[in-house]
Amino acid sequence: MTFKQLEYFAAVARTLSFTEAANEVYVSQPALSRGIVSLENELGVSLLNRNHHTVSLTPAGTLLASELPDLRKELDRVITLVRQTENGLMGRLNIGVLEEQQLDEVMQVTFNYFAQSLPLVEFTPVRMEGRDLLDELNRNRLDIIFSMDFGISDCPDLDTLQLDSVPFCMIVPPDHRLAGRTHASLADFAQDTIIIDEGQKLTGEAAFMQSCFHQAGIEPNLKLATNIHTRLLWTESGFGISMFNASNRACSSTNIRAIPLTDVPNARLVLAWKRDSQNPSLRIFTHLAECCL
Repeated sequence: MTFKQLEYFAAVARTLSFTEAANEVYVSQPALSRGIVSLENELGVSLLNRNHHTVSLTPAGTLLASELPDLRKELDRVITLVRQTENGLMGRLNIGVLEEQQLDEVMQVTFNYFAQSLPLVEFTPVRMEGRDLLDELNRNRLDIIFSMDFGISDCPDLDTLQLDSVPFCMIVPPDHRLAGRTHASLADFAQDTIIIDEGQKLTGEAAFMQSCFHQAGIEPNLKLATNIHTRLLWTESGFGISMFNASNRACSSTNIRAIPLTDVPNARLVLAWKRDSQNPSLRIFTHLAECCL
């Protein structure tokens, strides 16, 4: 069965004339007749009563004629959905956001505009630990991630877009000897216990922190925490101190003091996605983010 056959039948059903129907669909009368006979054979029913002078609909033909407008509407709906999906106007976009990282202005505007402009795209931001973001992106469970750039931009199969550059702070409990300082260097904390994420001891933020201490000629006394929430809890409880970028929510906790570090390079906040991604909604999202910069 083809839509051309249905179109032929619909024309005959409207006009009750093979001649008028053939003129309406711009085919010869024999071609139109063959198309309808083929449709009847495929369906296994007679759709038309024919004689030399008149044409009328059988009960099956009457039913099919009454349903054709709905079939056409459904076809148009499906075609629209297919085109929207191809153009990124419908579908799904999974975005991973670094745990406890505050969204900068660019991301806030991009999120809001994307959600409002593309209501047919299922937009699902989720928060994850830094060690999980890249893994989920590589497994195609995430389409794009918002994270600090600790080697992400060096991955050959990823594209990145830098959104911001923010300083690092050392967070300390309120009774720490340097809690009143407006800035400090790593050397000021050479004797402190530094709490890092156990899962990132050799990679990511924790590795960056250790590298900064080593470049400053300091061998840090490390205490390993299971996750970012434990790092903050232990710092608040006085078990040590930890380093976060200034836009991390930990730096705004009322139970700690955040001291900007003068000798640590700023953190690069980036969007990252797989270069070979086939998700058309991703192209729209990254374009919006670029326009918001």
